[in-house]
Order: sequence, then structure tokens, then C-alpha cells
Amino acid sequence: MIREATDDDANALARLSLAADDARVISAEAILHMRRTRPERAHTLELVAEADGAVVGLGIGGRNIWTTTEGASWAFVTVDAAHRRRGIGDELGRRVLDHLREHGGTNAQCFFRWTEEGERWATAQGWSKLLGGPLIALDPRLVAEPTLPSGYRLVSTNELAPEAVFEAVREAALDEPTPTPHDAFDLDDFRREWDEPGHDHESSSAVLDEDGRVVAFSFLFTAGDRSSHGFTGTVRDHRGRGLATAAKRRALCTAAERGVTRVTTSNAEENAAMRAINRKLGFEPIGEHVIFGRDL
Repeated sequence: MIREATDDDANALARLSLAADDARVISAEAILHMRRTRPERAHTLELVAEADGAVVGLGIGGRNIWTTTEGASWAFVTVDAAHRRRGIGDELGRRVLDHLREHGGTNAQCFFRWTEEGERWATAQGWSKLLGGPLIALDPRLVAEPTLPSGYRLVSTNELAPEAVFEAVREAALDEPTPTPHDAFDLDDFRREWDEPGHDHESSSAVLDEDGRVVAFSFLFTAGDRSSHGFTGTVRDHRGRGLATAAKRRALCTAAERGVTRVTTSNAEENAAMRAINRKLGFEPIGEHVIFGRDL
């Protein structure tokens, strides 16, 4: 049986998501937060598949509200390993894509952890690879403390309001390699992600200039002893000074002090600057994240 997801499914959906990619930091609380706060213009559909009374599949998709690109949409499907090859994923995917078409979608993208099985299924459904990059991990207890050039200081994002960080993130996002530009950054949407359960504001770090303006940042999401990096970036006028590296070092060292033993992240192959930073910090490859796309 396929039906729309309810709040009672949150724990099962968190388990399914982690089974698809254990590098993610996801929880039932985060799923509920995003569901209850997502804007209507996102036109999100969230479906689950049930078998013998248990949730065994997820299909979700909506319009991409972070871009001005006409018709841009996103989708994701995963099925419990024991219930694959029964057509569940095919049907979830079909219904999600039909929903996107009904709400003006003309193309869709999907971000997922690469597996041979996943690529084979996606290709058979008409998807093709748009972008890829190594999924990497490190033990943050091995990371050295940060240093900064004169005139800058590091703070926890706990000390900042989202409005103080927004402009730096918006500018850096425009330069992130991605198949669809992040050129429709909205403060309300940013606040919604800022408030997401799991967003580790104690570890997440920002670099301030002499005027107290945020010029670099690095976000972490944490659950127990595992963290994953969110976005890291530097505003254009302050690049090439090691500020993103310092922000990442502070975030990693603080997470280690709070009991985290593994941090994961991924970057597009085209993002040479961030990949160099991560190599210097000691990240090592454990897999690959990919973005696949298709026309609708």
C-alpha cells in the first residue's frame, strides 16, 4: 500500500534514510520540523510504502525553492533492502514525478549516495548523472586547533542570529558548483534550516572581520557521536586567507570536545578549493555522492 506520510512515520523514515546513506545526520525530529515548516510554494509530496504494517519505502519530491530556474524540481526514492525488486520504488517514483509535473516541474534532480544498484535503478528510470564527488570522513579528534590572520576572530554560531549570517551564506552559495544555481536565497527559508533539530550551533563556526561582519562560516549537523558538514564558505572579498579552513577547524575541534568521533562531508569534483581544504584537514574517501537528473 502506498499513502501519504504522517507524523507517525517519522521514526521509520529516519531509519530508511540512514539505511540509504549512513553519512547523513537525520532524525525523526528533523523530519517533523521540515515537514511542519516547509512553505506551500515547495509543493512537497511525501509518500510511504507499507508492507505487512511496516513502512518499507519512501518517495518524496517538490519544487526547488532555492533557484530561479524555471521548472526546477527534486525527488528522492528509497526502499528497504529486503523489499526491493518488487516494483515499490518504480511506483513511488512514478507518483512523485507525476506530482511534480502537475505543479509545473519540467526537470528534476536527485542527490544520493552512489551504489551500483542505485545507479542501475536510476538509469532504468530515465535519470542520468549530472555531478559527483567523493564522500569523505575523518575523526575530528585528530584535527589541529585553528589559527587566523590578524583582524579576524572566530565565534560559535550560537552567538549569532541567522540574519547576521544570511548574507555571507547567500553570496557563497552563488559560487557553489551545482547543476542548478542557488540564486533564490530567501531569509525565511534560511531561518527554517537554521532552526532544524540537529543543526549543531555550538560547533558550527563563523569568522568575523574587524567590523563584526560574518565573512566565512562552517556548519555542522550532529547526532550522538556522528556529525556531517553542512555548507562551508567565504565571501568573495576575503577568500585566499585560510578563513574557511579556520572555521572548519573550530567546528571540528568543538565537535570532538563534545564527543563526536566521525564527521562526513562531500564536495563536487569541480570544487577544487574546498577539496584541497578537506585533504589538508585529513578527510579520507569512504564513498561517493552524486546528483542525477532527468526531464519531466
